[in-house]
Amino acid sequence: MEVGAPSSPKRKKVRAKYAPRACVSCRRSKLKCSGENPCQRCVDSGKRCFYSEDQTAAEALQNLSRPTLTQAPTTLATNDNSNGTFRRSLVPRNEGIERRASDASVLGLSMEARMARIESMMESLMLERGMTVTPRMSMERDGAASERLHADFLMQIAGEATLSLPSVQQGEISMGSPERARHSISAVSPASSGDVPATVRVGARTFAFPNPVEYQRYLGVFFDDIAPYYPCVNEVEFRIGSEKLLSVPAVQADHISLLALNYIVFACVDIATALDPLDPASQPSPPGWQWFRAADDLVGKRRTSGRVNLALLQFLALEAVYLMYADKGNAAYSIIGIAARLCFQAGLHQQSSWRTYTPFEIHMRQRIFWTVYFLDRRISLSCGRPYSIREADIDIEQPAYLHDKEIHPDQPLPEPNVSLSSNVYLNCMVCWGRLAADAWDGLFAATASKDGLVMDNALVFDARIKHWTETVLPTIPLLSPEYPPETRQLRQHTIVQNSLDQLRLLLFRQAMLSLQYDAEMVCTCGDMAVKIVQRAKAHESDTNEATSFRFHMASSLGGAILTLATLLFRDMPYVGLNDHPSGYYEEAHSDANNILANLASGLAVARRIRNDFADVENARQQVVDPTVFGFGGTAGADVKNMLPYTSLDFAQQPGVGVEPLVPDGHANGSSSASTLNTDLWSSVFAMREGKYGVPWI
Repeated sequence: MEVGAPSSPKRKKVRAKYAPRACVSCRRSKLKCSGENPCQRCVDSGKRCFYSEDQTAAEALQNLSRPTLTQAPTTLATNDNSNGTFRRSLVPRNEGIERRASDASVLGLSMEARMARIESMMESLMLERGMTVTPRMSMERDGAASERLHADFLMQIAGEATLSLPSVQQGEISMGSPERARHSISAVSPASSGDVPATVRVGARTFAFPNPVEYQRYLGVFFDDIAPYYPCVNEVEFRIGSEKLLSVPAVQADHISLLALNYIVFACVDIATALDPLDPASQPSPPGWQWFRAADDLVGKRRTSGRVNLALLQFLALEAVYLMYADKGNAAYSIIGIAARLCFQAGLHQQSSWRTYTPFEIHMRQRIFWTVYFLDRRISLSCGRPYSIREADIDIEQPAYLHDKEIHPDQPLPEPNVSLSSNVYLNCMVCWGRLAADAWDGLFAATASKDGLVMDNALVFDARIKHWTETVLPTIPLLSPEYPPETRQLRQHTIVQNSLDQLRLLLFRQAMLSLQYDAEMVCTCGDMAVKIVQRAKAHESDTNEATSFRFHMASSLGGAILTLATLLFRDMPYVGLNDHPSGYYEEAHSDANNILANLASGLAVARRIRNDFADVENARQQVVDPTVFGFGGTAGADVKNMLPYTSLDFAQQPGVGVEPLVPDGHANGSSSASTLNTDLWSSVFAMREGKYGVPWI
């Protein structure tokens, strides 16, 4: 080439088609990607191709397809992370959605698939970026994770969620629905964390707490098995509030009552569903005792401080339920009395003063008040003491028949759902409470007993209760005439009927225990006792199930056995029942004892009731001839002394508070004073309250 000659023109390089994005495999290999889905290189090599607008999201999808992650062990890893805490897999053991290459695009997926995809991506990214879920269900990052990666993670999840929103119809998934509440909690509650101990922090103190899997189990059992009988807590509101409560590093002072409500829920579930061992020495405290103690410790003096919120009232109502299940009448009576007085302080007794509340808040205030109302009447009458809420002091409507799972705090109230609403049962128990109060005022109150018209009043009130049972109760839709009743409805119907019959038996208890009854009273009381036993036999399959219904079965059988026990040694022709079927009451008494024996194998209160009738049962097995006891014109003193519950107030039974469960002496020779248990609650639960327990109604 000559010097100065112009150079030949350069050949222009033809640029290949620009690929706006690359799959994960090509990006990692630093190779050109065709930009298709799947790309040509992955098709040629037989690999799965992973695309996403976000590189991080695409890598997460590829991580989810690795078999090593989907087979992650459910126990804690043996190696520690930089924080000194154990790291565990956040990927569920079983994927609910099949992952495909086309899953990279969210535009064609259903809402359920998109939410599952976002949840899985979040879990995988937390694992990849050193994030872990604390036992309290809050998220903390490893020390090696950077703030930039954390911000990318949040932006990525927000972007995926935004893509999902256009396909959602208005009202399709409510942020306050039970499904949404369960989903949001389960997103950080993997099954692989089921064996991880958990704690919550309140100020400088730390309290034990169920791990996420156990927490969900507790709530499921409570709202399915216990809440329908004491409907003072809304499931959606409780789940949302608890989720916010547990997402912060430490519980604030104004949320203490809600945290205590969580703990008493755990305690009620444990004591209602536990199958207790036969040997009480192996379990000195009742089931759920540790949760009850934590709840009581959290509330402290709040119950007597005069500062009231609805969570505190809900807590006190369920605390009374726990003490009732634990067979502690004195404590239950005290707590429900406090709850009743706080209802007055909170203004729940006068609905006309509720001028600034939403329909949801009005509905919940009604449910809380009426739950405390009928618990007050039930516990007070069982203990033989005056109730706290007087009818003349209240002006409040009963709640509408709404299904609790359809109620959301931030939405209008739904249409009534009679077949699924627990408020139908609540209405029945409120009506029962009114009848119980009338019976107390007219028959058992201190001034009423001086009138000398006890038996006449008993007959009047018995006729009133019988009329309500036969006339009013059938008009309350406790059982749906259109659909087959659910197990819950059948149990509620049984409880209402047994409660009415137990109330009628209470009217004649003293007359029956005095053994000075006539043929008419035998027929009235004996037939009601037989009906209670027959209803229990219809639910005999429930005796070995871990349900709260067992407590109702045991308590109702106790009242029936008491009546039948007064007839065991009596010659029926002597009282004018010559044509009465032979062995009619004996058969019912035997059936009741058999059912109670089955309940006693797993329920402490059933074992206590059997012990109350131990003397009667022993005499029944030993005596064949009823005249041995002189049970002709005048009953023998031995028979009367065998019968329990002779005093209306159970605390006035013989031997009150003198039978400790543990001996006063000690093996090392130290005095009982030197080792005195200063724990008030432990002392209460360690002492017998009397020779007999509470004849719960």
